Amino acid sequence: AQENSRVDLQAGLDVVSRYVWRGLQFSDAPNFQPYATISYGGLSLTGFGSYATSKSYAEIDWTIAYSLHGLTLSVVDFYNEEEDLSMNDYFDWKRATTVHLVETSLTWELPVEKFPLVATVSTLVYGADLNSNGNQNLSTYFELLYPFSIKDYSLSAFVGATGNKGYYAEKAAFVNTGISLVRPVEVTDRFAFDLNMSFIVNPRAEDAFFIVGLTF
Repeated sequence: AQENSRVDLQAGLDVVSRYVWRGLQFSDAPNFQPYATISYGGLSLTGFGSYATSKSYAEIDWTIAYSLHGLTLSVVDFYNEEEDLSMNDYFDWKRATTVHLVETSLTWELPVEKFPLVATVSTLVYGADLNSNGNQNLSTYFELLYPFSIKDYSLSAFVGATGNKGYYAEKAAFVNTGISLVRPVEVTDRFAFDLNMSFIVNPRAEDAFFIVGLTF
């Protein structure tokens, strides 16, 4: 078979002390999170999973994205379930009963060398995010992230908020603020991993988390 140099494939595994996403805790147990991305030019397809060691939480996500000149447009299918419940149905796409969530997202990496902000706006457009009338909440999440480095550490300061009542909070509020760091750890010439740490505060929920993870 002839190798296509324009096609790139990356895969790995994260192990995290607990699973927190956008200021919301989905599992208080350690989680294994495999992922793989295949890309061609600016187009990519990513699969992600999260499986709790408690065996009570599982998640499968698929993301298709296109990036051009610092802008990335993506569509994500989130699916999570309680593994000890028999009512889980991955193939149920009826809006009233599905546990899938479909999100559209736009990310812009500002082309400013001295202040390289990353801005993201994401909206849940279909699935298990319904109001009392059975209509979509269209829950929207905004985030600003500032990456920087100190010696061997790569850090990111971030602040995230929701603009309306829905999936993240019962009203517009800041829900995800904090700082993350990554440090490469080289064990041998052929084996290395990343050490990850995040301190996350959800101001609306008055909750805080200190997460530790490993990336292989």
